Amino acid sequence: MTRFAIRVAFAARATIFAVAMIAAAACASARPEQQLQATTETGRLVPLDSVTISYTVGAVHIIQRPNYANDVVAVHLYLLGGRRQLTPATQGIESLLLRASKYGTMKYPDDTTRRAWSRTGSDLLLDATDDWTLFGFRSITQEFDSSWNVFADRLMHPTLSSANVALVRNQMIERVRERHTSPDGYLSLLSDSVSFNGQPYALQPEGTETSLPGLDSAALAGYARAQIVTSRMLLVVVGNVSRESVEHAVAATLATLPAGQYVWALPATAPRELVPAVLRERHVATNYVLGVFEGPPASSPDYPAFRVATELLSSRIQQKVRTEHALSYAAFAPFTDRAIATGGIYFTTNLPDRVLPIIKEQVDFVRHLPTELIDMHYFTDAFIFDYLANNSTDNAQADFLARAQLYEGDYRKASDAMEELRRVTTGRVRAAAQHYFSHIQFVYVGDTTKVMRSAFATF
Repeated sequence: MTRFAIRVAFAARATIFAVAMIAAAACASARPEQQLQATTETGRLVPLDSVTISYTVGAVHIIQRPNYANDVVAVHLYLLGGRRQLTPATQGIESLLLRASKYGTMKYPDDTTRRAWSRTGSDLLLDATDDWTLFGFRSITQEFDSSWNVFADRLMHPTLSSANVALVRNQMIERVRERHTSPDGYLSLLSDSVSFNGQPYALQPEGTETSLPGLDSAALAGYARAQIVTSRMLLVVVGNVSRESVEHAVAATLATLPAGQYVWALPATAPRELVPAVLRERHVATNYVLGVFEGPPASSPDYPAFRVATELLSSRIQQKVRTEHALSYAAFAPFTDRAIATGGIYFTTNLPDRVLPIIKEQVDFVRHLPTELIDMHYFTDAFIFDYLANNSTDNAQADFLARAQLYEGDYRKASDAMEELRRVTTGRVRAAAQHYFSHIQFVYVGDTTKVMRSAFATF
């Protein structure tokens, strides 16, 4: 998968690699990503990049890739900032605002909002993430206008009655509680709070049991007035809709919002204050372990090599821990694709004292990667295979374009990602591992008598 790709299920990567090496090898010399095409309004096939355009309506920045091959339209509005928008007291505020808007807007009061949306048949997209909140929809051409009208009114004019805000807030609090009762959910929350203590990535976009009760209708309305502004917006539209239709829709709605003074920038890296491995006793069927190490900014030349190094580590951990020694049902190296990337070490096991030395061996292997044993093209071809697969949907293409624009400063650089991966060498992977596979912050949930805290210090 490329640096602009959607996350994948890493536990299945060994199988994907095997398929990818065959598929990509057959067409690697042809630079297959350059042969991805869009269909023009006249039915002519042209390269994707040749029809992708960037323009503004009012102060709203729009990237559009028309494709008339079918009737699907993907609309992605990125509200920039993500976790950096939050404070400990406002965690969950943007998600709560957008979720509560389905219960009434100025143009579609009360249940009219949900009924109007239901008639469109469109899928709503709402995902509060590390660097932005995605709010959008996937529709068909014939329903673009009606879907846009409901979508825009939800963003611009939610009524936010106290009763409806309380309803959604209680639903979100329940989901937070469910995360605490799930071993994996609790592990993730614990890791965020420990690994990024004092930094924005420690904050929770979906809120916490402490922050959500304090977010009422007045707080949401105040946030909307201050933060639903065009300087925080990037709109990406992919699919069967004309520029004129998009311009008209935006001009009548989003372009009338205040500009605000938000300026997008990649977050600054800050020294992480590591603590000894954090162990939490839980009566669960197995033990859960997650270690996190920080990678380079998404704009760094090291980013592709770090991505490949983490994937190589993932495949080796899975092979050694799960396949060869049968010590875990899930063991891999997760990768988080965001403004400042992170990699990690994840496994579940009843024998953590046996697994940790095996994983340490794999970390050391990648840190001292022997040139003569590893052909990086096997791994880069696998990412290219994923790129081709992911680019088959309008939603995925919108995400690629947005990430290129926000992380690299130019949506056109999405097409360069494959060449960057092809230039990754064994030496660059080894250097990335030596530099970034360090300062690993571990958290452990389970039977704390099964492992010594000192066992994590060897990394």
